[in-house]
This record gives sequence, structure tokens and C-alpha cells, in this order.
Amino acid sequence: MVPTGSPVPTSGHIEASRGAPETPLECPCRVSVYAHAVTADPARISVTAKVSAYYRKFSDIAFAAEVATLIGADEAFAEIVRDHALEPDKLTFYAPMFEARYKSITQLIGECGATQVLELASGYSLRGLDLTRSSSLHYVETDLRDVVATKLELLEDLRQRHDLAPHPLHVVTVADVLDIDQLRIAAAGFDRGRPLMVLCEGLVGYLTREETGRLTRNVHGLLSEFPGGWWIVPDFAFKTDIRDLPPERIRLREAITGVTQRQLDASAFEDGDDLAAFLHRIGFDMQVSSQVDKTQSFSTIPVLDLSPAVIERMRPVLRVWVMSLVPRIQTGGS
Repeated sequence: MVPTGSPVPTSGHIEASRGAPETPLECPCRVSVYAHAVTADPARISVTAKVSAYYRKFSDIAFAAEVATLIGADEAFAEIVRDHALEPDKLTFYAPMFEARYKSITQLIGECGATQVLELASGYSLRGLDLTRSSSLHYVETDLRDVVATKLELLEDLRQRHDLAPHPLHVVTVADVLDIDQLRIAAAGFDRGRPLMVLCEGLVGYLTREETGRLTRNVHGLLSEFPGGWWIVPDFAFKTDIRDLPPERIRLREAITGVTQRQLDASAFEDGDDLAAFLHRIGFDMQVSSQVDKTQSFSTIPVLDLSPAVIERMRPVLRVWVMSLVPRIQTGGS
């Protein structure tokens, strides 16, 4: 069982039935969701996405504050703090970290010129709603069945609050990221004549190395069906970074491990060269940037009265990777 969304951005596999998905169910907001038998414990899974939402509420990210209130993010965070004797005042720096991760991905979607996006393990992020309300972007997001069910309710509520009509190109569906057939079904509505962007925010940190390999091969296989594309990941982890974590971050990570029963960053790579070699073996080239450099503004700094120096300390450790397929070598005679 792998949770959705990561509350620790140092860098869920989505448990569903292994059979073919059933026909999509109709819902009032016209967003499709496949019916699956989910074997994961939804309470254990969803709490991690709620912690992510808790930290995003301090930012100016669209809908973030409303979502945190609607899903009870404050209560979920308070429970973890209480049960694990954490000191929340020593963890406020997570807010700009989550802001950078979210905003850098959104920035890269625009820079790449993507017109169709598949987001894996989207949690309670409302990026899909935000980006499709003012563009022709085709946006499909996947997650666990219980998270998707809650998200459909959120979408209906927010659309009513903001007088937003349902968007036919915004789809939410259940899929297991380790099942290529389910990913293909989730991507069935995309135009095979245009590049596809796949992204996952807060997913890789919960995977084992074997699961990371399966995910990587699945994304490669899916992108191979399109004329190019990109895979964005902000949370590959390096063992050298993990060894240097301060005590308060270690304690929160231990708390999340206790809640999810998943060891964080079990798939961590030795360093950038180890990651590059891993990706190249599967057929990916990569480019890496600082999330800070891709974040145009930090609203959480003044809101939480944090020192701007926090941003500079984050710059070298908050990275975002953009992968593309290694070009096929053309062969043939005259």
C-alpha cells in the first residue's frame, strides 16, 4: 500500500483491483471515475494528502485554503502532531517547500507547452481545476478510489462556490500507477497525435526501488505511444541528502512512516549519476532544475513571517526533473 501525496518533499502506488477497469460512472460534475475494488486502507492513505493540503493552505495557490478547510487538513495535521509529540513551530519551513514544489511543476507545464497532462496520485491538489478553467488544456488525474470520491465532491463544491461550469477536458479517474493497462485506460482520451506530459508530485518518495522501476517503465511505455512528451518528478531522493536532514525533519518523516507503514525514500539513489544511469537504462534522458528557480513568487514567506534566507537554503536541495524519451536510432539502407 502506498499513500497519495507526500508531506515530506525531499524528493500513492495505488492499490486497486488488477482486473480491467469497469465502465466510467457518470457524476453530476461530469468528471469520470472508474469503479474499482480498492484494497488499501483509505484512512491511512488519505492522511498524507491532507498534510500536503495543510501546508499548501498558507500559500496563494488557487483553491488551497478552501480545500484544506473542506477536507479537515488542520485536524489531520493536529492529530499527527499530538500523537508523535512534534513541534509545529519548527516545521513551518515545509510551507514554502510545498509551495515551490507545486508552483515549479505548474511553471514547467507552461514552459514545455504541454496541451495534455496525466497527473498520477494527484491527492487533493486542484491544479487540474485551476489550469483547465481558462485554457483548452486536457487534464486527467488519477488516485485511490476514496481520494477520488472525496475529490469529486470537492470539485462539485468549488465549482458551485466559484460559478465554474464543468470542463469536459478535466477528468478524474482511479488507476494503479504500477499497472500499465490501467494507465493506458486513464490516457485513452488523449490525442495520440500530440505529445503527452505525465507528472507525479509526492509519489516516488513512497515507492521501493523495485516499484520505482515499474513506474518508470510504465511511464516510458505510455509516452512511447505518443509523438514525444515529458515526465516531471520533483521528489527523487539522494542518500546524501537524507543523511544530512535536521532532527525536526527526521521526526516528521518518522511520524509519516508510522501513519502510512511505508518507509519514506526507500528508493533513494546514491547521487545524481546513479539516478541518471537508472533512467537511461530504461530509456529516459533527464534535465534537472531547482524548484526555487522555477517558482516566480513565494507567498508563504510573508504569511508565516519566515526569513527570505529559507529560500536560498532550499535552492540546492529542492530539485525538479524533466525526463524525455531517449531518441530512437534510425537505421536502414538507401
